[in-house]
Amino acid sequence: MLNLEKGKFPIIIKPNLGQPTLINLRDHKDMNGLLMENITFDAIIITIPGYPTTKILQSFYSNLFIQPILKDEGEFSQRRGKNIDLQPIEIKKLEDFNFNDVKLLEEENGIIWDIYNSLLEVDNIFGKRKELHKITFKIQNIHQIEELMRSLDRDFILFDIVHDIPNMMEFKINYHSIAIYDKDWATFNFIHSTDFHIARRNDFIINFIKKKVKIKIKNRAKNPKRSQKVDDFILHRDFEYKKGFQDEKLDKIQKGKLNFNYSLRKLIEFANKKVFENKLDFVLMTGDLIDYLNIARGNYQYENNFHVFLDILLGKNKNLPPYLGEDEEFINRKEILTPIFTITGNHDYRSDHYGIRFGQIHKIFGMTRSDIKGYYDIKIFNYITALRSRLKYLKDYFRFINPNLNYQVNIGKSYNFIFLDTGEDSIADLHDLLKGGPSTKGIKDYQIDLLRAYIKLSYDKKVVIVMHTPPIAPNLTFMKRRKFAKRFGVKKKNLKWSHFYEENLRKYNETGRLDQILNMKYQTIMYNWSTLLKIFTGSDKVIRRKVDFVVCGHTHTLREYRLKEAKEPEIINFGFWLFPVYIKIPCEMYTSNYSEQFNDFTEDEFKIWFDVYKPFIFQTQAIGPISAKSKFKPPGFRFIEVKSNQIIGADIYSIHLKE
Repeated sequence: MLNLEKGKFPIIIKPNLGQPTLINLRDHKDMNGLLMENITFDAIIITIPGYPTTKILQSFYSNLFIQPILKDEGEFSQRRGKNIDLQPIEIKKLEDFNFNDVKLLEEENGIIWDIYNSLLEVDNIFGKRKELHKITFKIQNIHQIEELMRSLDRDFILFDIVHDIPNMMEFKINYHSIAIYDKDWATFNFIHSTDFHIARRNDFIINFIKKKVKIKIKNRAKNPKRSQKVDDFILHRDFEYKKGFQDEKLDKIQKGKLNFNYSLRKLIEFANKKVFENKLDFVLMTGDLIDYLNIARGNYQYENNFHVFLDILLGKNKNLPPYLGEDEEFINRKEILTPIFTITGNHDYRSDHYGIRFGQIHKIFGMTRSDIKGYYDIKIFNYITALRSRLKYLKDYFRFINPNLNYQVNIGKSYNFIFLDTGEDSIADLHDLLKGGPSTKGIKDYQIDLLRAYIKLSYDKKVVIVMHTPPIAPNLTFMKRRKFAKRFGVKKKNLKWSHFYEENLRKYNETGRLDQILNMKYQTIMYNWSTLLKIFTGSDKVIRRKVDFVVCGHTHTLREYRLKEAKEPEIINFGFWLFPVYIKIPCEMYTSNYSEQFNDFTEDEFKIWFDVYKPFIFQTQAIGPISAKSKFKPPGFRFIEVKSNQIIGADIYSIHLKE
């Protein structure tokens, strides 16, 4: 991989894999439907200070291409088509500025301001390069792309940006950074996926368990009765993603010895199938992309786990250690063919690994203590370093995935997706952190300014907020469970989240409000919590419009909420540490299974209902770890459908055991 800390040559940092540029050919056709020649896009370049403009342009002139990705498997180079030239046509230096100036309300300025407040705060990400420029590139031979799309019978094609660096024998590649479509964006589909927790050791843990079982079978081979008693489930179990839950096999899945890396490989397989059917347009990945930064076990080819994450997405394999063999579960067979948009989660900020044998950690892997008996990481587990979080640990995220922590993306003419970083673990809430349910630091002041600006820039578009940590989350303690089980007339073990649905809660609480009975500021953001909720509900002093939809993850659970502006905010005891802390609840909070209600209306009725009840908050379970605290739901994602510019579906897909 190209060493980006060295050299003086300019580098394209945006677009990149986690924040690609989307181009729609239909926006570039004349009245007769003929494609215009002049299709351009903007890229952000980083250079060393004072690097001459002429040299910047020279380094890209005749040296920059986009390369189409045509297939998802086979030899990596053979999946790609012929290079298509890019021509630089305009350059502009980008300065830092005060974004509070109303005159500066432009998407570009927001992107730049975020880079100055995050990426450029970390030393040596790109060596001495600290100066930003914007270059506008023209795509040559655009008709070649139109013909290619027609021959593949696809709505879009992904492209790498390939920079043939002058006077060097290397290429700088921004993988999957351009997606060219030919579609009507009034209708589109996307996946919301979250909490992947990718790590090199995930494959090694499963290999360890498989090896133990194989040895046990071998040792008992001469005794058929004893051989039959060996649980060889791990050797033949396999998963696939399907709609809903495989209820009759939930117990087997819960102890399915989950490999988070394999779960992502299976998601890629599912996504590509939908791409070939023209039924998927992009994927949102809302944080905890990796489990921690530094490799715990299996440090043979990988510098850190961001590189492991990248190779799974790209379907690339470094030489596997011999003892992993040719097991399909450990091989990156397919490259994802749909654009992805990423944000970070608290685990992406973490330095070192945690011990799988510590406490009840094994349960989130779907394992028993017996499964992991004898497993040790090569590196010694240290609980303090496992909780160490810093912005600097995101270096390779900024380099190879996404230069922004916060940004916005316009989808078609009716939707604006706003991506918010919810930060690292908050040690202010140490009790929850040690319990394995950390809150995160949350939204900084500059992010609030940026969010308000992006909502203003949305004008009459629908606004979807994309974040890792949920804006609200309940603390359903042992005492609360016992109290409400008694109130609802059920046994504590039979208490379900559905008992708290607003339509059920009204039997015991006239308002149906969740915030009046539960602490909803648990495992959520610590800073600017109240301001964020006011912005969402349109009760902010600056922004007087509601957002439409929020997607999030973090707690590995399935939840759906709606928010409503509070005319008279409630004051509750937050109960921080051993002392009462009274806080204002900035809005009314309700819960139900709202996605199932989407089909209860005619199209016109639904739009009215949605507008009245929004904003909706849809929290999705993890692709990786399962929740050790809530009722078990298998790993999975949401498949969200938009038709006639209205969200009409948010179905859950989960892993099913293959027959």
